[in-house]
Amino acid sequence: MNKMKDKAKAFIIDEACRMFLQNSIAGVTMSDIAKEVGVGDATMYRYFGSKQKIIMSVAVKLAKEVYEKYFQDQGNKTGYEKIKDFYYSYLEVFKNHNSYFAFVREFDAFFLTEAKEKVDYEQEIDLFKNKFVEAYVWGAQDGTIKKIDNVELFYYSTTHALLNLCKTLSYSGALISQDERTSKEDEIKTLIDIYLYRVANK
Repeated sequence: MNKMKDKAKAFIIDEACRMFLQNSIAGVTMSDIAKEVGVGDATMYRYFGSKQKIIMSVAVKLAKEVYEKYFQDQGNKTGYEKIKDFYYSYLEVFKNHNSYFAFVREFDAFFLTEAKEKVDYEQEIDLFKNKFVEAYVWGAQDGTIKKIDNVELFYYSTTHALLNLCKTLSYSGALISQDERTSKEDEIKTLIDIYLYRVANK
């Protein structure tokens, strides 16, 4: 029975994920999801309790998928190359999965105002930090990375700025006229190159 329930919940999360990415978090109701998966509203609330829990489940699912697809090591590389790959993975996500950043942009506002059960999501995004710290330690040992006094502070500062840029640029079209003069991907690449200049031991 539990396996059947787990499969049903996983299916609902998959469909909710697709709907949130195609529309928006605010634009999809519990009833919309229930209708799409062919169950009643009561079943939805029995499985999840609230829309907030579905949103959190989708956020965990997406973070895990992005991490597994874009943030894995490719072969034997120096610490600098690992950090370069780490930052450039954000650009690859932007190019190939832009809707993820649009979701995160909306999810962040929800997370700050409504989310209560954050543990699973925080554990999932910690994987990104651990990957960065691992690359830094490798680079400190092989001499390709400069010493950083506070690695966690550097990680959070750089990735928050990079995430915010990706979220802003995930809007379709130009927000202001100046945005039409530059390539969105080039803007992301420029920010990444600034980070790499700071860490490279050259």
